[in-house]
Parts: sequence; C-alpha cells; structure tokens
Amino acid sequence: MRLTTFSVPDDPAPHWGFGSPDDDGIVDVTRLDGPYPSSVADLVGLDPSARAAVLDRLRGEARATATRKLADVTLLAPIAPRRNVFAVGANYRSHVAESAHSVDEPDRPIFFTKATTTVTGPGPVEVDPSLTSRVDWEVELAVVLGTGGRDLGRDAVFGYLVANDLSARDQQHDRPEGQWFLGKSLDGFCPLGPWLVTADEVADPQALTLRLSVNGTVKQEADTAGMIFPVGELIAELSRFVTLHPGDILLTGTPAGVGDARNPPEYLWPGDEVVAEVDGLGRLVNQIVEVRP
Repeated sequence: MRLTTFSVPDDPAPHWGFGSPDDDGIVDVTRLDGPYPSSVADLVGLDPSARAAVLDRLRGEARATATRKLADVTLLAPIAPRRNVFAVGANYRSHVAESAHSVDEPDRPIFFTKATTTVTGPGPVEVDPSLTSRVDWEVELAVVLGTGGRDLGRDAVFGYLVANDLSARDQQHDRPEGQWFLGKSLDGFCPLGPWLVTADEVADPQALTLRLSVNGTVKQEADTAGMIFPVGELIAELSRFVTLHPGDILLTGTPAGVGDARNPPEYLWPGDEVVAEVDGLGRLVNQIVEVRP
C-alpha cells in the first residue's frame, strides 16, 4: 500500500490516505467511516496485529467513495516523525571514493541524526542565505520502522520512501569543530515522500535504482546494491545501542554525484528544482526558495 499525507483547501488539518503515483486519485481515509487512526504516524504506532487489521480493512474499501484528485491537494511528508530521524554517512562505495572527507570504507556504519524539524514534503524548501551558501543534494532510500526495541533486523521495517538529505556543506565541513548535526539539520533539510510504501511491496530494498536531477540534469544515479551496509545490517547495528521506536526514520546513505564532490563544486540556488526518485517508490520534487529573516 502507498500511504501519503496531504492538506486540502477547505480544511487546514492534515489528511492521510492511500493511492498510487500511476493514477490521479487518493483515498482520503479521514473521510471514511471509521474508526481509523488519525494519521500515518498513529497507524504505524499501532500494535502489529491491529495495524495489519487496519491495512486489510483499507484494502477492501471502495475507492470511489473517498477519492480526491492529486491536483486538488497539497502533498506533505507522508509521516511526521515523533522521535528520531537517523541517517548514515559514507554508506556507498562510490560516494566514499568521490569524497575528500573520507579516506577508507568504514568498518562499521557511521550514524548521525537530523532534527525532526528538517522533515518536509514535496514543494518549496526555504533556505536562509545568512546560514548557508553551499546547499547540496543527496538522494537516499529511507525506511520507517514499524517495530520498536533493541536488536532488530529488516523485519522491523514498516515501509520505504524517497528522501533528499539536504546539507549545508559550509556548516558541515568548514567549521573547525565540525558540525554534521547543524550542517544536516536546517529547517526543511529532509524532504520525504510523496509516498510511504509498505514493506510488502518492496521485495528487495537492495535492488532499487536511485536518481536525482537538478533542473532536468541527472546528477546521481545508482543502485542500492552499492550500499556498504544493507538495510538489515544498519538496523541491527543501530538497535544494538539505541532503543528504537515505531515511526523512527532511517536514511540509508547516498551514492556518488553530490555537488560538493564535483570539480568545480556545484550547489543549489533559489529557483532550482530538485527531483529525487527511487524506482517503485515515487518522485520527490522540491524547489529551492530564498528566505531572509
């Protein structure tokens, strides 16, 4: 099932539903006779058996009774994280090879976090030029956990979605003390979506193609088979140390082609359109917009 969250002109509260990028309709779950969870996050947070029952019930709903046209809604991030947004650095061999900031392939995953306020959906990403002048792109496969606890594996995944791990490279690399968290955590610097695809629709997360284009020019294209640490190993290593929660989000790394590694370097500027996509999961379209305090 392909889940999404959206707003509509006649109701400012977020709605959620399901649909397909291949058609122009969304089943608005908030308009169905319930009871249903009030959000995707609430759905993911259910006991697994209760969650499975809700999904089965939704699959049986008549689409014609609650369909909105995609053109009539504003798509948001499919899920709003309540606790954690984790990410992984240097997890593609091709990206390690292109980076001036990594020497060898890591023996263990390199984890960091992004603030929950980074999460946004398709549409504008506001950038304050007083905070950064070196905004970079990173297309990534992201996972949403459906199981919490310690010592987890790939079976803890609820679903997959497209992510763009935007980075302020000047803050990340140029400050003498090093600031990965600040460089990765400007507001809006984690676009997600537009669909959260349940794990049963992704046969093998290591057999997906990622790509990213800027203003129609492809900058990144690779397969998730190029990960150094696959999805299951990332979850296992992270949950060795950290108690994870349903709804936690994990970005799994980016392949070669980032702007900072190019010669000369390339960055995003106001007016640029960035399209990040993962085959089978959808296309995430964002526009860079300048804002000043």
